[in-house]
Amino acid sequence: MSINRLRTAVMKKVLLFTVFFILISRFSTKNKNEWKTRSIYQVLTDRFARSNGDTSGCDLSQYCGGTFKGIKNNLDYIQDLGFNAIWISPILENTHNGYHGYHMKNLYNINPYFGTEQEFIDLVNECHKRDVWVMVDVVANHAGVVGTDYSQIYPFNDSSHYHDYCIINGEDFGNNQYRVEVN
Repeated sequence: MSINRLRTAVMKKVLLFTVFFILISRFSTKNKNEWKTRSIYQVLTDRFARSNGDTSGCDLSQYCGGTFKGIKNNLDYIQDLGFNAIWISPILENTHNGYHGYHMKNLYNINPYFGTEQEFIDLVNECHKRDVWVMVDVVANHAGVVGTDYSQIYPFNDSSHYHDYCIINGEDFGNNQYRVEVN
């Protein structure tokens, strides 16, 4: 990949994420000092609570069924513990078994395992009614594990958005900045 193509791909990503963070900060009414006054309960959506209240075990290498509705149904529990904010795992659609939310597949879709867009909105609205603030974790630096089959990742579904494949080892860090940034 040429340096110019790489720069173009990087600039596209930077622009997309810049717009995303500007929109988030524009619509966020809370600043960092206000957040410091909150007790935050961190929730891994898939592992926290199922919509139907089922608490039976599951295969932890796969989705276990936790949902936005499950979180909403347990807001009393969270508040009874003394928390007045929640920080939930990333909500975007993930690659296979990305139950934790950190294997982004599609920047424009809600993870269907967690529920629908409306169910997410309902969760946030219920939190706001209770004066519970909501923080959503965001993955801005990587996608799910797909090898070199980039067609699975949207919108960055072409190899032009990525470095050419290479193995970067420990010797490269601090000693070969060009290889770390370009290869």
